[in-house]
Amino acid sequence: MIQNCDADRSREICTRFELTPNFHKLFCVERFEAQRCILWLERNLPVANSTLYRRLTGFKTELILFMMALTNRKAAKKAISHYFTDLRRMDIHIRGRDLKKMGLAPGPVFREILQAVFDARLDGRLKTRKDEIDFARGYVKSHATP
Repeated sequence: MIQNCDADRSREICTRFELTPNFHKLFCVERFEAQRCILWLERNLPVANSTLYRRLTGFKTELILFMMALTNRKAAKKAISHYFTDLRRMDIHIRGRDLKKMGLAPGPVFREILQAVFDARLDGRLKTRKDEIDFARGYVKSHATP
């Protein structure tokens, strides 16, 4: 019922049913963000796993399931399912201490390197800890300032 309501009608329903602030936010804000995300997915699939991850990572489980129910496109359902079952819990093996061992000083560059490693892992280019360390070394060499 609430799926087809605009923002004003959604707020009215939340007020009438005296929903908690968390549910109010879910129905009146986050639901519209999820709908925009579905439209984006339907228009842009296929996308890299790292892009899919970044697009879906902020959504609660309820909204992920809502998006799967909302879309009629098989490719979008499959992509959301792939995120939910495979990508959302993926992690990398290397940490900041590994970057320190490479001679790097802690700072914002750590986040950049670790994000690049994570994206490469999501996209299936890295499988092992050694792959991640080698990738990070190569990333540092290719992005070093002369």
